[in-house]
Amino acid sequence: MSKLRPQVLVVDDEVYICKIVVESLSSENYDVVSFTDPAKAIAHIREHPIDLVLTDLVIGEFNGVQVLEATRAEHNDAVVILMTAHPTIQTAISVLRKGAYDFLVKPFKLDALKAAIRRGLSHQKIQRDNVALKSQVEFLKVANAFGSGIPVDKHLQMVLSSCKAELNASATSIVEIEPKSGEIVRKLHDCDDPSMVEVVLDETLLLQFTCSRSTKPVVRSEHVTVDGSPKIRVLISQPILIRKQLHGVINLLVESRFDRIRPGEMDVLSILTSSAASIIANNILYEDVQQSYMQAIRALAAAIEARDACTAGHTDRVSRLAIVIAEALGWEESRIDDLRVGCMLHDIGKIGVPDSILNKADKLTEEELETMISHPMVGLKIIHGIDLLRPAIPYISAHHERYDGNGYPRGLAGDEIPIEGRLLAVADTFDAILSDRPYRKGAPLKVAVDELIKHRGTQFDPELVDVFIGLLKAGKVDLNDLYGRDEDLSFLDELDPEPATRVSETESV
Repeated sequence: MSKLRPQVLVVDDEVYICKIVVESLSSENYDVVSFTDPAKAIAHIREHPIDLVLTDLVIGEFNGVQVLEATRAEHNDAVVILMTAHPTIQTAISVLRKGAYDFLVKPFKLDALKAAIRRGLSHQKIQRDNVALKSQVEFLKVANAFGSGIPVDKHLQMVLSSCKAELNASATSIVEIEPKSGEIVRKLHDCDDPSMVEVVLDETLLLQFTCSRSTKPVVRSEHVTVDGSPKIRVLISQPILIRKQLHGVINLLVESRFDRIRPGEMDVLSILTSSAASIIANNILYEDVQQSYMQAIRALAAAIEARDACTAGHTDRVSRLAIVIAEALGWEESRIDDLRVGCMLHDIGKIGVPDSILNKADKLTEEELETMISHPMVGLKIIHGIDLLRPAIPYISAHHERYDGNGYPRGLAGDEIPIEGRLLAVADTFDAILSDRPYRKGAPLKVAVDELIKHRGTQFDPELVDVFIGLLKAGKVDLNDLYGRDEDLSFLDELDPEPATRVSETESV
């Protein structure tokens, strides 16, 4: 990489002026190059990084405006100071409008020249620091988005887009690993050219950080030809560290004519890498909490089933049936996760039903029936105020509602019933018919299908019945795995196909 000392170019057709300026700046922390030939100076500007240009306004057949324009074209944040022995207000206004930073009148004191250069470079530093400030805004956008329910992949993709834009990269990637095993967790990229994907997703780029806790990036550069023009391709790898453990790397591929990445741009990368680390750390914490949460829910569901001798394994089977239906409806993974919770807790209200009623083999009395059908409302009271369990509400409250309005607890009908309840009603009833009970064997598949068809449009949403029967026909429901028996599916081919064209949804409670 190039030195980070400011690169200063002096252009004047008077040799002695060039020598005086170069000599006076020798005590400063600059790299200074001078030209008396403006054509050579412009060629140098096109081939080398430049921070500040000091040029005469009149240079033989050329003029300083041409040098100014060439500089601005090649280096948009370079500072240009013009010198002239014949100043006019109109000239000064003209060159300042074209992008010059300052205007010095010959003869000038060398102290005034040095002061003008310092001011110009200070102004340039402020402009470059603004790049880092912009990246902090991008960081805040990403950070604020994290709590808005957006998937972690999308958050990290936002980081990549910000890196790509702020560092003017051709390709960016994130490779995340599990720190203990080193296994790849995810790979994401944002590339202009498909041929760059393999470069920025190269897993060997992680090896340079596996034995080091350094937070410093590794930068490599090579000369390449792009569209017939010579370029320098810079590959930057920035480690993602969380509590001093390597969790991955951000890779950027930058193509330019100059082998130079400015400190402000590296600050941008550092800030956005911190954003990626925060997203990954929060996601790990979230997944840990979710895992503990699901374990607690499974234990609760097991406790419910343990009280009801008739429903061993019911919750798991209903959940698996419901997931197959939800996938066929095109539900997103986050919604299916909510479904798992809802299925596990849909009968939680049975905790409030006495064992004498819950396990009674004979017909329930009217009073006992009232107690039994109260379990959805009891379930809602149990989870009331627990935000983590809110996704279970429509499953608990609506799985005994009927499509014709004769169900309980609220007597909802048709599309008034949340789709979660309508879906669970199909899966719940199907499993109740096929599963073994202490007082009877599970019925054959045909009995369950006939029951669904018989009550299609009265007890069940007709379109969801059609979807489920279509899944049975297609072999999407593994009956052997669920119920330990093979079933003859040939009768399904004789059923009249009634493909569902729409499944109405109502807002969940």
